[in-house]
Amino acid sequence: MKKVSVLFLLAALSLISISSFAQGKYGKDSVECTRNISFYTDYMKQGNLAEAAPLWREALKYCPPGVRQGLYVDGQKIIKFLIEKNKSNIALKNSLIDSLMMMYDLRSEYFPKYILTAQTNKALDLDIYRGDQNKLVLDAFEKVIKMGGPNVEPRVFTIAMQRVSDMYAKKEIEAEKVMSLYSSFTPILEAQIKANHPDAASVKKDVDNLFAVSGVASCENIVALFTPKLEATPNDKELVSGIVGLLNNGGCYKEPLFLKAVESLYKMDPSYQSAYYLYKLYSMKEDYANAAKMLQEAIDSDQSGPKEDAEYLYTLASIYYGKLESPAKAISLARQAAELDPAYNGKAYMLMGSVWASSRCGGNEIESRAKWWVAVDFFVKAKNADSTLTEEADRFISTYRQYFPKQEDAFMYDIIDGSSYTVSCAGMRESTTVRTIK
Repeated sequence: MKKVSVLFLLAALSLISISSFAQGKYGKDSVECTRNISFYTDYMKQGNLAEAAPLWREALKYCPPGVRQGLYVDGQKIIKFLIEKNKSNIALKNSLIDSLMMMYDLRSEYFPKYILTAQTNKALDLDIYRGDQNKLVLDAFEKVIKMGGPNVEPRVFTIAMQRVSDMYAKKEIEAEKVMSLYSSFTPILEAQIKANHPDAASVKKDVDNLFAVSGVASCENIVALFTPKLEATPNDKELVSGIVGLLNNGGCYKEPLFLKAVESLYKMDPSYQSAYYLYKLYSMKEDYANAAKMLQEAIDSDQSGPKEDAEYLYTLASIYYGKLESPAKAISLARQAAELDPAYNGKAYMLMGSVWASSRCGGNEIESRAKWWVAVDFFVKAKNADSTLTEEADRFISTYRQYFPKQEDAFMYDIIDGSSYTVSCAGMRESTTVRTIK
């Protein structure tokens, strides 16, 4: 009997302890709080939101604020259900929408770790339920983007840009606001692309397209709006970077403002991107020496990746070949491009073949014509590496084979078909195989 009494006492003490703990977490109405949480969540698991709704309200009434994050997350689901159910009752629907927004704000307040998620969902739902209040919706998106930066869901930028474009079309905002927002979206999306976010690249295209068709992105508009701003604050890196991005995306390369802004950006931030912009501008001015210098700086930067460097190296090789008449340098750069990214093999070989074919090689009848062997070698490699180049490569091969040395001339120099031959010309050196015209 004594043993039973002891067990009963221990059980009672345990219940008192649990009750005290529960009251600490669930407040003075802990029984009502926990009971309603248990009941409404059971209904939610069954998908019965109609029965869950009144019990959820009771839980919200009796539970202390911030007791459980699920109370606000579940509330969002229940309120959306009620909004749909009462969509014909405008007054009630609007009241429910206000309650939904409150759920996001309460979650943000009591669970700040999830504030970005909560405010993102709030902005997205404002876009749905308060779509006629453009400023309210845009302010919500701007808040999220400012808060989250590169951690913002990419789709937010698409929706925000669509909203901005619509507002501009309705003359609710000025062109300056559209350009300012676009120029702030671009670097964030570019950072997400560089971080390999799966959706960032497609979203960036959508945002670019929306901006392009908005009617804002004319060179004249950009220059008129931003020339005085640049003159007033030439050392504002964010402003200058935005101007460069707008002019670049608008194809406004010939505008003096572009060169001025890029040079200013390069002084403040000599990054690979600013160096690349300068390359483009110097190229347009046909200042190929400076263009090559800037492109080499972009390649040498630690900020650019292998694929970008391969593209830049191939472009630089083309400049040294076509504009600076430095065949050996062009060959070296083309090789580097192919080594960095095998996707450039075919194009690099085509370029190397063209360099050899166009080089001036002195010497006797064999030495002056041996370059054609090397050129054809590279064109064969090009079509083998990239089948899309076959037609062009075959055309060059057919043309340059006609210039191979004659067999009788080769015989005079003790050179026979099929033997190995090293060609030296214009600072270049390649091993090839002798082929003659019979």
